[in-house]
Amino acid sequence: MAPEIIKWPNEEEKKLSEQAFRNKGFPNVFAAIDGTHIKIDKPTNDPDSFINRKGYYSMHMQAVCDSKMRLIDVFIGFPGSVHDSRVFMNSPLGMNLAEKCGNFFLLGDSGYPLRTHLLTPFKDRGNLTRQQLNYNVKLAQNRYMYN
Repeated sequence: MAPEIIKWPNEEEKKLSEQAFRNKGFPNVFAAIDGTHIKIDKPTNDPDSFINRKGYYSMHMQAVCDSKMRLIDVFIGFPGSVHDSRVFMNSPLGMNLAEKCGNFFLLGDSGYPLRTHLLTPFKDRGNLTRQQLNYNVKLAQNRYMYN
């Protein structure tokens, strides 16, 4: 897609997007990140690495959306068997997260590593505090703002 369609927001655009997350109880967040799979035909070279966890051949796509569900960053290129965290760590965004986010944060699911500018849920092994459980609920609600 053309750079004028998918573009990283400037500081003013981040502030506008942040307001929607703030209104839902998650301040200083301006976007959410997740991975998905693009189904492909069986590749001729190294087909096993393209089989994802759901059992079909795919390319991994990492996408970041703002509060209006506009794509602001997309990274494609890893085979479907690669985990979200590895894709993130090797993506331009993962390598430049602090610079890209500035004073704001992204929300990610448990497939992503906790970073200074990437908020993820607490791992729930049955011993979370009420505050940690509330945080996880708020994070999930904000990742799925329009569901």
